[in-house]
Amino acid sequence: MTKNILICDANHGGLTLLDEYSQYTSNNLFFYDIYNKLSDDEKEYYSNRYDVTFLDKEDIDDSEYINENYTTIAPVHMKPVIDKDYTHHEFTEYLVNKHRKRYLWDFKIIQVTGVKAKTTITSMIRDILNDYNILLLNSNELSYNSNKKKVILDDTLSITPASIITALNIAQKNNLLDKIDYFIAEVSLGVIPNESIGVLTNILEDYPIADNTLTASAAKKGVFSCDKTICLKESYDKYYNDVNKDVIKISLHDRKSFLYATRLDLKINDSSFGLNYNNREYDINCFALTDFYVLNILFAVGVGLSCGMSIDEAKEKINDIKSIDGRTSYKKIGEKIVIEEINPGLNTSSIKKSIDNIRKLDKNFNIILGGDYGITCEEIDEIELVNYIMSLDRQITVTGELGKNLKKQLPKDNITYIYDLNAAIENCIKNSKSTVTVVIYRSEYAKKIKLNLDTVSDF
Repeated sequence: MTKNILICDANHGGLTLLDEYSQYTSNNLFFYDIYNKLSDDEKEYYSNRYDVTFLDKEDIDDSEYINENYTTIAPVHMKPVIDKDYTHHEFTEYLVNKHRKRYLWDFKIIQVTGVKAKTTITSMIRDILNDYNILLLNSNELSYNSNKKKVILDDTLSITPASIITALNIAQKNNLLDKIDYFIAEVSLGVIPNESIGVLTNILEDYPIADNTLTASAAKKGVFSCDKTICLKESYDKYYNDVNKDVIKISLHDRKSFLYATRLDLKINDSSFGLNYNNREYDINCFALTDFYVLNILFAVGVGLSCGMSIDEAKEKINDIKSIDGRTSYKKIGEKIVIEEINPGLNTSSIKKSIDNIRKLDKNFNIILGGDYGITCEEIDEIELVNYIMSLDRQITVTGELGKNLKKQLPKDNITYIYDLNAAIENCIKNSKSTVTVVIYRSEYAKKIKLNLDTVSDF
């Protein structure tokens, strides 16, 4: 029996799902462009290409008719203008299985979700598993990694679940499907269900979604459907202790965890920590400026162990982990050091955490704070941030559009405003006696901000 299939949201992967699904179905196809992203010409193009009918708001407002006569597919975070029969995550699972059968691939999919640290942890997992052929999708890029070499396949993809389909199709066009051992994917607001390994980094903020009808923690609960699930123990204890399955729990300090750190000795040039696994401590020496960077390493090690590595093999691979530009990375300029925290998801909590961690390394440091608006669904709470900055009682340089607004709300004596980020860095390096400058900036590092430190004079 032919069905009416309604796919929603051209802004978060709906068109990708439409394109892929059209190859497998004879059902009647409908689409609701909830954010009015598409022009009339674009709608006409897609209508002709997929034989799809676009519904408008008046059609959707008759929700009783829609709910009775259509099977609906919508993002988990979309406001509840209709009942969702399947989320984008669930429908992507269906399409991935179709793709798997069509092209006969059998590699494992490792998915990473969470409020923070997704990009960093996906890259670390790639480095831990660098003896294998890896397809990596995160907010920086889609890349194929083999023999410790990387080929960037695309740098425009989002981390919506539908991007997993796009990544698989790009891999197929490049004749890579039969070469891949693991596909590591960063996914927003949960994972596609029932794959090999699901990683939940944290629930630092359980923010509301879907017009306050759902929370981030509820959306991410699907991670526990995977064959193996790795989760921050503190998040598990707070939100998911009703989950009835064995979960690999990671923590910095909780001794009831599968992996945890027994000590931390963090330095700018040389850090060490103790890694406890099976009641045995392993000494680790590596790059790590912050405790949450150590926690990210523990997640990567947990994935390595879940993929069959021994603890000794995983321990050795820690030295292969490379810092990611903008994610607690640092650069030396003469005798000065610039620590970069450049991330589109920075909020007040993560800014506090960054400053607290740098304070442990060097109490006399410069702060450059700022960035962009409109780069994530979650905007920053400026009132909370202003109150925090005032509590620091120290000189701060603010920059970018965010810095412009902060300057208006802060005492002039404590604030230096320089719009251009590179100019702000050069000013701090040239005019401050402090050795360390920490840059905390809301942006996409690779796509919007490229710190051109070559233009900064070597003082």
